[in-house]
Amino acid sequence: METTIIVRDESLWNKIREFSLDAPDSEFPFSKKLAKEENWTLDFTKKAIEEYKKFIYLCCILPNGASPSEIVDKVWHMHLIYTQNYWEDFCPNILQRKLHHHPSRGGTVEREKHQSWFTDTVESYRKIFHHEAPEEIWSAGKEKSSKASWLKRIVSFSPILILLLLYSCTEETNMGMLVTAVVFGIIFIFGVIISNIRDNEVSDHHKKDNQNDGGGCSGGGSSCSGGGCGGGCGGCGGCGGCGG
Repeated sequence: METTIIVRDESLWNKIREFSLDAPDSEFPFSKKLAKEENWTLDFTKKAIEEYKKFIYLCCILPNGASPSEIVDKVWHMHLIYTQNYWEDFCPNILQRKLHHHPSRGGTVEREKHQSWFTDTVESYRKIFHHEAPEEIWSAGKEKSSKASWLKRIVSFSPILILLLLYSCTEETNMGMLVTAVVFGIIFIFGVIISNIRDNEVSDHHKKDNQNDGGGCSGGGSSCSGGGCGGGCGGCGGCGGCGG
């Protein structure tokens, strides 16, 4: 089995960590725009940006690059929109290399390859930063969380539904109450189904975005050229050890 050699660069990490994505003279800086676009709290946005910087560092030091989580990739996409900050300051002055985000090629094989790549990235994260990657930022289980949300809705409202049904079946109640309880139950079940469909549509939308627009990155220059990444939000194409 091939041994992966990771060359740490503390100087580079300090530069990345200290780099601000917010323009000091902006009334609506990067972090606030990101929070508004993604409907995140400012605290969560701050954490997402911190993890994005760690992802960029992993891109630069891991021989095969790194693969971002969905949250991290959203920060990356937003940063790419700030072209002057990204291409004229961050890449040449901080990273001292180009870091491109390529479209995905898609397909089952690519998706499986990059799922494995993402797993390797999280493992490398733990080794390099000496702690687990925060689950709220790096979790890839969107479908799982959607199902959990659906079940949570059922559990939270089921006692009310049961009480209504029991109450409607007592001798003191009439047929009108029974009908009301049944209608309530039907509306509730219908609402849960619609809500779950919407969750799945949002999840599918993200998956399609990842397949069509997500991808990876490659370092520019003759000594650091990486291939594009497919199968969802791939990552960076391996710029480890390639300095500017």
